[in-house]
Amino acid sequence: MKFACLCMSPAIDATVALPRAPEGAGEIFKDVAEDENVGGKAVNVARWLALRGAEVACGGLLGEDNDRPFANELSKYGIEDRFVRVPGATRRNEMIVWPGGSVKLNRAAFPKLGKDEDGVCDAALSRLSSSSKTANGASVAIISGSLPPAIPKSFYATAVAYFKSLGWTTVLDASGEAMRLALDSKPDLIKPNAEECEPLVGFVPKAPEEFAKATALLREKAAHVVISDGAAGAWFDGAFVAAPKVDVIDTTAAGDTLLAEYCWQLFGVRDTTDSVAAAWAVAAGSAACTMPGGAPPAIDTVERLCGKIHEGRK
Repeated sequence: MKFACLCMSPAIDATVALPRAPEGAGEIFKDVAEDENVGGKAVNVARWLALRGAEVACGGLLGEDNDRPFANELSKYGIEDRFVRVPGATRRNEMIVWPGGSVKLNRAAFPKLGKDEDGVCDAALSRLSSSSKTANGASVAIISGSLPPAIPKSFYATAVAYFKSLGWTTVLDASGEAMRLALDSKPDLIKPNAEECEPLVGFVPKAPEEFAKATALLREKAAHVVISDGAAGAWFDGAFVAAPKVDVIDTTAAGDTLLAEYCWQLFGVRDTTDSVAAAWAVAAGSAACTMPGGAPPAIDTVERLCGKIHEGRK
């Protein structure tokens, strides 16, 4: 199985580490450490799939002014670059962390993108679907992340329908109106987090029976539903997998790594059961939390954490 990842809002993800929590306005920290990594939800997914040995293409939008780090990163992991270049720069986000706390600053993607969004959207879909990585073979389209302000919220509904018309499996990780509208196109798998369920089902699930209810409602529109629940773990079609304890450095890309590993296990590995796939996925998401700036964790770390999950089930 081959994978095509659509990222309309890529980002340069930076993590700034403070030695302690800020104490008040105007405080200055000197000589702070910073890690920087290219990302965006579907870029993070593509990178992890490539690390797992999958054939992967990644596309969407990139700013012409600073596309080189992205091109280099995709080339490094053997990911086929199918991005459409647009005027301006790709955004930069920051995660500021300190012992016991953090704050994240996410900027809007391509705020100066013109109103020729239909042309840009069509180009992104056609360029990604014509990838040599996905030619002449069954493919999975993973559509992930937020949309730039100029792109209509209905775009993901269009994207899901487009890839389904090609006979591809469709996976969607989005939120808000873009996700709600896309559900009408019936994606094969969706991955909201608990808070993102509210505009979709009318409530934020907290208790097990609420996660079961949310899953049942969402499965009316999607064949498979994964609901991530932060540090607690995740629900896979109503079955809960608890996350192992880790020393959290940065949660950037944790959900993306969870989704990527789940897709790898389901579609890239032969004869994997749903429960095994779920355990690997939660282990991968937990391992990602131990890395700065969205950098991928080591495979052996994921394997070790997966062993802890299996031990906890006994």
